[in-house]
Amino acid sequence: MYDCLQDSYTDFSFANFDAVGRPRPLCGSLSASPLTPADTPALQQLADFAHELGYELERNGEQLTVQDISLVDALSINARFGGELLISCDLRRDPPARF
Repeated sequence: MYDCLQDSYTDFSFANFDAVGRPRPLCGSLSASPLTPADTPALQQLADFAHELGYELERNGEQLTVQDISLVDALSINARFGGELLISCDLRRDPPARF
């Protein structure tokens, strides 16, 4: 895992499934803001797309936050809107992995 804020890399592993075989997916929040004022319409397009997927949204000025997003949908949003929006995502596994 690479932490860009600390400029460090940590290698770790954990079980992707719990004791009865249910997946433990990563999920969390995704925040997006326009790269330039001309990219503001892309923020509304992201809001519409995330709403269609069933996510709750929080808008604060020029920043949009998608709540409880899955890793797969976060990657899809990044691929689709990453050229026009600054996207930040914090995904975690519940419960956290123990080391």
